[in-house]
Amino acid sequence: MKGQELDTVSHHDFHRGVRTDGVRSRALYFHIPFCDTVCTFCTLNRGLGSTGDEQIETYVQALLKEIALKGRYAEVTSVPIRAIFFGGGTPTTLTADQITRIGRAIHDSFDLSALEEFTFEAEVKSVTEEKCAAMRDIGVNKARFGLQSFDPLYREIFNITATIEQEHAAAEMFARYFDYTSFDMIYGMHGQTFEQFSRDIEYAIGMGTATMELYPISNVVTQAPLHRGYAARGLQPLSFIDKMAMTIYLNQYLRAAGFQQHNGHGYLRLPEGVKPGPHFISRDYVNLYNTHTWSHHDDELIGLGNSAISQLANFTVMNDDNRATYVKNLLESDDVKINLSVGDGIPYERGIILHLPYFGWLAKDRIAWEHIPAEITDKLGVLVQEGMLEEDAAEFRVTELGWVWYVNMMYHLSPSSDQKVLDEFTALKRRTKGLTDGDDRMLPLLQVAAR
Repeated sequence: MKGQELDTVSHHDFHRGVRTDGVRSRALYFHIPFCDTVCTFCTLNRGLGSTGDEQIETYVQALLKEIALKGRYAEVTSVPIRAIFFGGGTPTTLTADQITRIGRAIHDSFDLSALEEFTFEAEVKSVTEEKCAAMRDIGVNKARFGLQSFDPLYREIFNITATIEQEHAAAEMFARYFDYTSFDMIYGMHGQTFEQFSRDIEYAIGMGTATMELYPISNVVTQAPLHRGYAARGLQPLSFIDKMAMTIYLNQYLRAAGFQQHNGHGYLRLPEGVKPGPHFISRDYVNLYNTHTWSHHDDELIGLGNSAISQLANFTVMNDDNRATYVKNLLESDDVKINLSVGDGIPYERGIILHLPYFGWLAKDRIAWEHIPAEITDKLGVLVQEGMLEEDAAEFRVTELGWVWYVNMMYHLSPSSDQKVLDEFTALKRRTKGLTDGDDRMLPLLQVAAR
């Protein structure tokens, strides 16, 4: 996020110079940009497409070319892969044969000797036993699907066309094939009441999965169709205070129901009779892919597919976000156009700014402190002083107070140059026509009322 230079360069020119020294591990991300139906809130790069479509097969052929292309560079492939994530879009729009072919290519091109987690996102209408078997056969051990809400009103506004019965059936199917099943839900939508929210939480618990992810919706990164749906039903945006109250309520509700947080929005179901560990955040389960996105400087990410992002050393690389030219260039020229952002240096501070707030703890020996600016260490001290972090000789830990504000903590810890970039992005998004948001002041209610 720093003051970056942006350039468009050849895939070949960049990847033949990628570093391997000082890299602890890498993860792979594969982008499948097709959906049977498009959710109104989603801003990710995707378009309509269903299993068996010719356009998906053409895209798979291009993706296989990119895997082989990256496989030519020892600098890219020699570091063992620790986690793989298939996202989109909807990866389960792929056929079983396409899943198998992509999986075979990954095994042929990358060192998977250290692979611990292989996640595949799904939309329940496109899931079959044959696809699950193909996923398991290539090494998938975690399935994740987008449930979003059980409430019929919001499912209609979101354009979710699966039935609740299909959601339950998919969760049961995934449990037969994979070690972990998780699903995503959203809360804090315009007009949502605590009664509706409580019902969603209770139904989520009843899904029976080992983990689940619940996100407060961010109106500045949604789409106008969602807000048109709100307006058509006369639903008004919730204030920041309302959504913060929901977050606190969610944490308490799930802890009382036998869950414990394991990252900023993830919850782990504890075994029957097992009490939470000594720390506020569970360490019994870690989403390993997320350790390469909310990461330390030496845990890197390589993205494949159109618009996929890689983070390597001080470089952020985005593949061609135009699906047509991504496919054309790979099939005809064996190359990929990439956009390259160059940071000021190795981002040694990433572990402090991202990993600590998101996962709730930070081992001090994972940080090259000699490279950390005083600006950031001073901010750490402020958080300890204010009771949002606690510290001992070995680590920093987020307190329960700090956990409520973990996103704000990321912003606070960021260098002022990064904050400026984020401020400008947020201001730009707030000017987007059609988006509506609530009062975002973070003052105590009495102070707000006094004004």
